[in-house]
Amino acid sequence: MTDVSHDLDPAVFRSALSSFPSGVTIVTTRGEDGTLHGFTASSFASLSLDPPLVLVCLDRGATCFPVFLAAERFVVNVVTPSHAELATRFATKGENKFAYGTFEFDEQGHPLLPDAAAVLRCELEQAVPGGDHVILIGRVREARTGEGKPVMWYRGDFRHLGERAA
Repeated sequence: MTDVSHDLDPAVFRSALSSFPSGVTIVTTRGEDGTLHGFTASSFASLSLDPPLVLVCLDRGATCFPVFLAAERFVVNVVTPSHAELATRFATKGENKFAYGTFEFDEQGHPLLPDAAAVLRCELEQAVPGGDHVILIGRVREARTGEGKPVMWYRGDFRHLGERAA
């Protein structure tokens, strides 16, 4: 199979992808040294009901990339509109991400957002290469839902359920 990606304009590809609304998550973990790490991901999906698996994609260039590859566990927090600014901070390199937001900690010390639309506590099942990203497959060990509605990412901005796009 030949690679035809050199014929595809990256701006056109990015624009096409932005036409697909996706949920927004903040994915967190605790490094072996106890340091908290996290990133914002809109590439998140359920993978399997039996066993309960989810996937989330992490940029290989992310500062936290090696920590998540080494982590045994991670938490997926489904973002609500009240977390939009926090999600922006978690998408920014060099930010002290945990200085903002109100996090709680599970028994292993992994940070989670108590007011998230949903929280999924996962064990890293597998990390699969995927171009400039890695696909983290997590076995869900605990899941809970909150009261808030999830926020979406669409055409470069946060959107709320029920809102009409301009």
